[in-house]
Amino acid sequence: MTVQAYGWKDLRMSLVAAAVGGGTPALANFGPSASGAIKQLAFGIGDSVYIGGHVDHDYLPGSLAFPHVHWATNGTNVQPVRWQMTITLAKGHNQEAFTTDLIVNVEEAGSGIAWQHMVTEDTGGLSLLEPDTLVLMELERITNGGTDNADTVFGLFVDFHYQTQQMATPNRVPNFYA
Repeated sequence: MTVQAYGWKDLRMSLVAAAVGGGTPALANFGPSASGAIKQLAFGIGDSVYIGGHVDHDYLPGSLAFPHVHWATNGTNVQPVRWQMTITLAKGHNQEAFTTDLIVNVEEAGSGIAWQHMVTEDTGGLSLLEPDTLVLMELERITNGGTDNADTVFGLFVDFHYQTQQMATPNRVPNFYA
């Protein structure tokens, strides 16, 4: 393995704070096991959650970060699933107010394989400003504008691939170590 001066890491944002009332994803049995021991959030069209993250001190100044959604379905439907991320962020240490909302949409066809771990990433990227920036987000499943995926769609995790100025993986997607 070649040692790199710069690499990629993840700003992790767990899906834990659900909206209230209509538009709230429901906890549903997850995975091929019939035990029902593992539950995750099942998103219908219009369901959303609120999440937040903190930019670590290894963030490479001036670099772009790429938000993405980890998700899966319980069936074999190949119709696309579309996610909308509404993002606001602000530098810490009393430097600035939160930005106006930035809307990022990502979409990918279902794999056709039940329980396949999907990662759908924005390709444009955005600046995370600097360490101690807070990133607040609403993640919502929205219609793809055509025939939506009819399987139960589970939103599992959101994170940003970002460049680090310290040792990490040299690539942000597989093969991570090439």
